[in-house]
Order: sequence, then C-alpha cells, then structure tokens
Amino acid sequence: MPDLTAWARDVARLLRPSGHLFIYEAHPAVILWTWDQDRPRIREDRSYFSRSHINDTFPARGAVEWQWTLGQVVTAVAAAGLEILHLGEYPEPFWRAGGVSAAAWSECLPNSFALLARRAQ
Repeated sequence: MPDLTAWARDVARLLRPSGHLFIYEAHPAVILWTWDQDRPRIREDRSYFSRSHINDTFPARGAVEWQWTLGQVVTAVAAAGLEILHLGEYPEPFWRAGGVSAAAWSECLPNSFALLARRAQ
C-alpha cells in the first residue's frame, strides 16, 4: 500500500469505539535477510529504508512490494489516534516456504511482529 498514513486513518475511522486493531506480519527487516542455510546474512541489494523492493523469493517471483519500517508502522497507527497496547518482535517467521530452511530463521533475527492498538471510546 503506498500510503500508510491514509490506511491507518481509515482503520481508526472504521473501528468501533474501544475496537481493536491487531497486526501480525513479517517484520519489516525480513526483506534484508538471505535464505542461506549455513548462516544469516544481510542482502547487499536491499535497504531497510527503501520505499519498495522487488520480491525475488518464492512465491512472489518479481512482485514489487511497498515497504515500511517498524517505526513508520507504529507512528502511523499512533498518529491516527489509536492507543498502542502491545508491540512485540519475534524470531519465528510469519511465513515459511515449504521445504526451505534459512539460517535467518534460527531465532537470532526479528522475523515477525505483532501490534495491538485500541480506538478510544
């Protein structure tokens, strides 16, 4: 999605008073990790701060994806008037390709995050 701020405003508008937003998603840093099996590595062809990247991994095979830092996601949700109740980062990947094992998934790097926010009454 090209406009994270507009998305967060729409979420806040659509939530009932005291309604909750829950996000469980791939950590924004995941786009940096290689799928090498021997040890975790950072891809030199990507930046955590880029606006988008080409997803050349399975199953996307060349899809252009928007990317946002974790700070941008949290700031957009908070700026939309939602109260952040929980933010957690986890080593488990949000999604695993069948039959693929990557060293980046060995519980030493952030691979997913969860955010829980609430609209005021």
